[in-house]
Amino acid sequence: MSSIPVAALGFGGQGLTESPISYDKSRIAGSTKVSYILHSKGGCMPGQEELFTTNSRTSPGIGSTVGSNKVINAFIRERHLESRPPTGPKFPTTSRDAFTYSEYVPNDDESRVLAIRASYRQVFGNFHPMESERPIEAERRLRNGDIPIREFIRLLAKSSFYRTHYFDNVNQQRCIELNFKHLLGRPPLNQQEIIKNIELINNQGFDYQIDTLIDSIEYQEAFGAFTVPYQRCWNSPCGGRTSSFINSSALTRGFAISDNAIHGRRTIASERSGVSQLLQNLTSQHPDQIVIPKYAAYLSSKKKKFPQILNNESFPS
Repeated sequence: MSSIPVAALGFGGQGLTESPISYDKSRIAGSTKVSYILHSKGGCMPGQEELFTTNSRTSPGIGSTVGSNKVINAFIRERHLESRPPTGPKFPTTSRDAFTYSEYVPNDDESRVLAIRASYRQVFGNFHPMESERPIEAERRLRNGDIPIREFIRLLAKSSFYRTHYFDNVNQQRCIELNFKHLLGRPPLNQQEIIKNIELINNQGFDYQIDTLIDSIEYQEAFGAFTVPYQRCWNSPCGGRTSSFINSSALTRGFAISDNAIHGRRTIASERSGVSQLLQNLTSQHPDQIVIPKYAAYLSSKKKKFPQILNNESFPS
């Protein structure tokens, strides 16, 4: 007899916990004079967010073009924040647009470990890196309060591990699908959005396309600076589409399946296996059917025979 969480039986499993995972130490990292870059024991020193996070006061540097200038994106985001918009999912019955609020997120070590684990699972598509492949410097900056979760997500998405598995070894269509899933928590809306982002990669580069998603107002409204991105199309939030639910199921498949494994089987030995999973859904009027996870189908068929399944959140193997 074995127990499997009911959360793992749904379409992909929404996350490690019932609520989004947040963490922020940057607001309490009070040192303005010392940084671990200059100190021999700086790994334990409070951080300086201004040094490691691009903002509207950051120098753009020599050779930065206007089209790819992150300072402009940071300025647009800061002006948006001046209106104090609510952050997070919105539903017709629980919309939070009617008022503004201040939300303080945890900064303890346990929350940091949970946030890092959730960030790896989300950005790396449930494909866990080996200890030697983890970006330890990014984790250190997060621990010191040098960067918020948003910048930690940016560093993971630009890491060599992510680039190798989700850019170099997949086709462009598949790359864009995964970038949207990992960073915005949703599938692309249509093929025009795919084409637009392919053009960004071809004209400005992979890193710029990552910055475009993370610096977008959509990312800010959905996750803010301190919440780990998550799949947000399972429960029909305001502005969501039915097609996004169908496409999310096509991208995610199951709770324990990694995105690195969801590639079409190769038919030619020299052909790359990283093929699109949404091409049929985005380009035709007849999308693929939703594939019901095996254990979810088992649970549905046996719920009358085993009523304790839902009560104990487990079922016999």
